[in-house]
Amino acid sequence: MATIYVDVLVNVAKAIAENNLSKYVFMVDSTGYSGDGSEGSNELKTKCENGDTIVWSAVSINPGEEIAILGFGGQAIPNMVNPQQYPQYDGTVWGGRVNQAGTNVQYNIYMLLEGNVHMSFDPFITATNPQASR
Repeated sequence: MATIYVDVLVNVAKAIAENNLSKYVFMVDSTGYSGDGSEGSNELKTKCENGDTIVWSAVSINPGEEIAILGFGGQAIPNMVNPQQYPQYDGTVWGGRVNQAGTNVQYNIYMLLEGNVHMSFDPFITATNPQASR
């Protein structure tokens, strides 16, 4: 089983100013997969295997701007994956084990910007069952 890292980079000031988080979210993951056009967008399609762990981390691209992940929802939550906060990171890092296969299953990431603005967006997970060794 692998650990997949998903970085959620946010231009906090622009997202708040325009009341549009989706427009100012840039996502990448550590899978090395490319070619579907979702890399770098708010609609990232993370590919993994059932049993892998996904770790999300939120970062403001502008120093001094506060950002935190408040939680997760949507189709993939809690059956496909049930992320939990890593408390030592003050809400910026969450992780969960993938417990179910599915293709392009949408989920929501609920975020807190500058300590008082709540916003969300909805990327995807595709999890396949591991192939048996022969």
